[in-house]
Amino acid sequence: MAPKRPPPLPKSLFAPQGPLSPNFHPPPPSPTSIHPEYIIDSHSFVKRLEPTPDPIYEGLESAYPRPPVKSAIQVKMDVSAEPAKAVLGVKPFSIHPTVLNLTLVTPPSITNIAKGAVDIIVPSTFPLSETEWDLLEEAVNALDGCWGNGTSLNEEGKEPGKIVISGILPPPLTKTATPLLSSDAYNLHLARIANLSLHANVYLKALPPVVDVIQAKEKEGGWWSDRKELERVLRMYISPVIEAFGTHRIIFGSTPALPLAELTKVSPIPGDLEQPIPNGEWYSVLRKVISELGEGREEMSGVMGGNAAKAYALA
Repeated sequence: MAPKRPPPLPKSLFAPQGPLSPNFHPPPPSPTSIHPEYIIDSHSFVKRLEPTPDPIYEGLESAYPRPPVKSAIQVKMDVSAEPAKAVLGVKPFSIHPTVLNLTLVTPPSITNIAKGAVDIIVPSTFPLSETEWDLLEEAVNALDGCWGNGTSLNEEGKEPGKIVISGILPPPLTKTATPLLSSDAYNLHLARIANLSLHANVYLKALPPVVDVIQAKEKEGGWWSDRKELERVLRMYISPVIEAFGTHRIIFGSTPALPLAELTKVSPIPGDLEQPIPNGEWYSVLRKVISELGEGREEMSGVMGGNAAKAYALA
């Protein structure tokens, strides 16, 4: 017996507006059209009233969209220092972070808690070693222990505090994309980021990267001056973090974890540091990278502002 032929498909499926026509499903929005509703700069060392245009937009063309700045967070390393009167045209919220001492055998006691959030700065000029990752995770575990092990509600019926980590998204850059992919340091970074993401109350700040120009030049030359290559490397760090943490636990900040002069003082291995993306261009670069990874306006608004509002309980 000859096999039966399947019934013919109705021609209406292929009509200009039919479900199988090329134009039936609209294409996804272009990455260039994905912009946040507003911005909260979660990491600024500004100590004075800034001129206009706002510093986070200094490197942009005049036609580039500039979402409103809803709030700003001033990082105060000196508790007694006077708070800035205005950052980015708004009254700032101040934080006093703990700088993790990467030379310790055991994690420090972290007590700088503001509005239920603890800020930890990881001061490194190189990607973290296994021992340094252990120290960071032990500090996170200690805080979780104080708050009920990161559960949704602690014994008092309150949500556990948020742990906001700066300095590892991205980590200090050392290689171009191709050799980075097979490097031990990169694969260690991915594995430990995945472990860290299991703490539901941990957030990561996405801050401008730094480069040790002496170490990074050994084999690759000054590759970080090539913006396309630099963005490829950034995608290699940001994409796995989005996969592990989700966009709802990534927070935008406009400056490196520490000013470069301070970073060289507190890093276990001081280096000759350079910031390849100025503060005034970091917002546009981060927006471009995240949108090209397929994230939409809602996710972009979270990274650029909404997640900081949640972590710091900003009105």
